[in-house]
Amino acid sequence: MIAATQNWFRRFKVHILIWTAFILYETVVIGLVFGEFGHPLTYLSHYAIALVLFYVHADVVLPRAVNGTLHVVWRTPLLVAVEIWLYIFACYCIDYALVEASMIKRAGSLAFDTTYQLKTLYRGLLFMGFGTGYYFLKRFLKERERSSALEKEQLREIINRQKFEQQLANAENEFLKAQINPHFLFNTLDFVYHNVLLVSPVAANTIIALSEMVRFAMDASKTGGYILLGDEIEQVDNLIFLNQVRKSDSLSFLFQSDRSVEGLFLIPLVLLTLAENIFKHGELDDPSDPARFTVTTQGDELIIETRNAINLQYVPSRSSGSGLSNISQRLKYAYGDQCSFTHRVTSGSHFEVRITILMDLLRERPSSADGSTGTDRGSSPVAFGGPEIIG
Repeated sequence: MIAATQNWFRRFKVHILIWTAFILYETVVIGLVFGEFGHPLTYLSHYAIALVLFYVHADVVLPRAVNGTLHVVWRTPLLVAVEIWLYIFACYCIDYALVEASMIKRAGSLAFDTTYQLKTLYRGLLFMGFGTGYYFLKRFLKERERSSALEKEQLREIINRQKFEQQLANAENEFLKAQINPHFLFNTLDFVYHNVLLVSPVAANTIIALSEMVRFAMDASKTGGYILLGDEIEQVDNLIFLNQVRKSDSLSFLFQSDRSVEGLFLIPLVLLTLAENIFKHGELDDPSDPARFTVTTQGDELIIETRNAINLQYVPSRSSGSGLSNISQRLKYAYGDQCSFTHRVTSGSHFEVRITILMDLLRERPSSADGSTGTDRGSSPVAFGGPEIIG
């Protein structure tokens, strides 16, 4: 209760101070002018009615009277007239009671005549004028606060736009860097390729395979579109070749794909991610149990399957699985419910992945978000002058 009273006083302390000063000023001045002061209850009752008129006029009548332009012409005079007559009638009732209680000295009874009504009307119009000024002051302050909020919002938008433009400029700079860096990379690989071509054909083949994979991955990440499945199948062959070179052809890895799938269009880096997952987590040293990777068709569906023994040093529950999770999210975004992606660990400690997609979705290249149509393998800054694979 005390806290509520304190909060109320804090909220209306300006009103209380202003009205206290006004009432004291008016009471003292009128008392000195007429040479007498009235009963305290007289002041209390009349100022109470006047304050009620002030706040009713400012907070109730005017907001309803001027709300909208259609009815303001008749609504405002009507409501003002009603509150004036109610005020005059309330003042008469209080004055009549005070006269009967002998708190107001008067010869005879109180008459509700024109003189009394005009005197009370003047008093009422005075406080209604105060209330009108208070109403428009509140309205002005509210509009100013709203304008200030709009200005702040506009400033925030300007700041955000400037930040966005700065980020865009940074992105453009990074893009320019990305355009420059491949030149250096491929020029370097081209230099190394020509220097090792006659000395070590295997090393030259490795450089060829590596450069093609890098070019494919860079183009795929830049376009974000769809690629020919045959192009990525070729890069899977390159990845297998690179890993076989590293392990002296000791890896047991069988990769098979139907030629009929090479003309289909698929989101990029699905096959490469699956192949990399096998090399990273698979046990590939047992010729009797090789890793298997197949890309085939069955009916009206494209089937992508992998199966490999799990490396004993690899614990699936501790792996982040970010590569497979990324594939799952991208497939769902690109093909929705018309594709499925499953993976599991079998009882024989093998890891299996199966992807099925309706081939009707893959026969034509969809338009990518940026208007590009996929990778452009001929767009790299440097093309090697040597053969694809040196035998």
